[in-house]
Amino acid sequence: MSTPTEPISEARFLANVRNAQLSTGPITEAGKSRSKMNALRHGLTGQFYVMNEADRIAYEAFEKEILADLAPVGAVERQYAVAIAQDNWRLNRARAIEFNIEGLGDHECADAVESDSPEVTSAVVQAKTWLKQHHALTNLALYESRIERQLNRIEKRLEVLQKVRKAKEAQALEEAELLLAQALMRKNAAELSAPHVSNGAATSGLIPTSVMDLDTIQVNGFEFSNAKILAGLNRKTDLATARFYKSNGWDATKPLPKALTMPMAA
Repeated sequence: MSTPTEPISEARFLANVRNAQLSTGPITEAGKSRSKMNALRHGLTGQFYVMNEADRIAYEAFEKEILADLAPVGAVERQYAVAIAQDNWRLNRARAIEFNIEGLGDHECADAVESDSPEVTSAVVQAKTWLKQHHALTNLALYESRIERQLNRIEKRLEVLQKVRKAKEAQALEEAELLLAQALMRKNAAELSAPHVSNGAATSGLIPTSVMDLDTIQVNGFEFSNAKILAGLNRKTDLATARFYKSNGWDATKPLPKALTMPMAA
């Protein structure tokens, strides 16, 4: 008899081929329907999962909500976010199994308990279920503990990744805001020095090429739309203005500092 480390003989190989040809897969409609579960591929990871239709629908909805909350960006963050969704699903499933074991024990043991007290009956049934299923329940508790430890590690890794990415993005956005604010300043200065044109034609003196002529600004690998940057600049200006007036007793006659008077819209 060949061992796993020995090369397979030609006779054994041919026998395996003949045996494989005897397996033709599901023949009945019910069998074919069940076999459809073998072709479920995860959209993000590309892995196959064998799940019935009800579980697949429930899991996909669950994962979608988790990913929406975690808001991963990029392949690595998505990988960790999917792992977090899967581990939370496994935890929920383990807890459901625990409840189901207790429910099954209640169903199986209740008739064997004779008591006029519902509380006593419940306590005895619970004890009998534990004595009968304590190995399974103990293993289930260990299983949950391992998942929770793994989940904690993955959450920390994702948190670090997102913290670094958001810091870089915030720095890039600040630089994009400075570039756009500078372009606005130059545009306003050019318009003030240009001759008035009443027909709406472009005025002379405008800078022909600047970030104002682009729909987006790219900084250090991050891309921001001008509309988003302008909205952020306007919000910062509005908040700074509100803080200024609050600190001056909401006196509307108080002139704003020059830093808050530059228009933030094209």
